[in-house]
Amino acid sequence: MQAVSFVTRDGLRIAAWYVPSKNRAAVIIAHGTNSDRASMLTEIRLLAEGGFGVLAFDWPGLGESEGIIRWDSAARNALSSAIDWTAARADADPDRIGGLGFSMGGFVLTQVAARDPRLHAIALESAPSDFDTFIRLHYTKWGPLSAWPARWALRESDLFAEDRTAVRLIGRISPRPLLIIGQADDFEIPMEMTQKLYDAAREPKSLWIINGSQHGHYAQAAGTEYPRRLQAFFAASLL
Repeated sequence: MQAVSFVTRDGLRIAAWYVPSKNRAAVIIAHGTNSDRASMLTEIRLLAEGGFGVLAFDWPGLGESEGIIRWDSAARNALSSAIDWTAARADADPDRIGGLGFSMGGFVLTQVAARDPRLHAIALESAPSDFDTFIRLHYTKWGPLSAWPARWALRESDLFAEDRTAVRLIGRISPRPLLIIGQADDFEIPMEMTQKLYDAAREPKSLWIINGSQHGHYAQAAGTEYPRRLQAFFAASLL
């Protein structure tokens, strides 16, 4: 695994790791909020073991990357630049690039994949369908007194823009293959949101619900079935 970096279209330096491809295909991994690329080490290793090239990067403002995290155009530009960087690699076929996004990483991955056909297979793990539902589920204990501060904290992003929500955009990923993974008792992204995304997606699509109550940690919850399914999905889609 190599430490690499690239510069986004708006001039931010993005820190990343790259594992060269052994099968000409590559997968870009996008982590969730309040973390960095190290949180996806399990996914990096299992895809690398399957022969895939893997680029795992830190979102702007997180980990070792420059910028401020707002989950807006800066994040989308970072992912687009990650695709640029991967497509230029000598070991990877630009027609065999996929994306794997966890939580907020999956939300942004959906936004970018909806308009960028260079991503030929997309896997979403516990991704929020939209932020109106997310705020309603997590920040309405005291009604407007708790919901409004949450919305105010995100005022400088475009997370609530209807044309940016994952549930509105996910249908545009078709006809590229899509895998949606969720957990039965995820405390952050409940089944309601996972099912909402799946229902809005178009074929070819598949849904896998893992029995578990954590947000992530799929290898612990699903055991060897997790690497088997993930490797099989990208192999069938990219190889």
